[in-house]
Amino acid sequence: MAVIHQEDLAIREDLKPYAGSWVAVRNGKVVASALDPVELRDKPEVHDDDVLMPVPDRTDGVYIL
Repeated sequence: MAVIHQEDLAIREDLKPYAGSWVAVRNGKVVASALDPVELRDKPEVHDDDVLMPVPDRTDGVYIL
């Protein structure tokens, strides 16, 4: 299992196009997106050590991780 460092989680792009969906993040960049985490995990471009996270819809509250 890979160790994820905090700087690896700094997303360096606008997530507005992904509002309401899930994204896979690697090295600060979105590598894939889907409507649910199961569909996302099944995509061939998603690696086992990618971070999967929901992108809140604009009407949702703020997520603090």
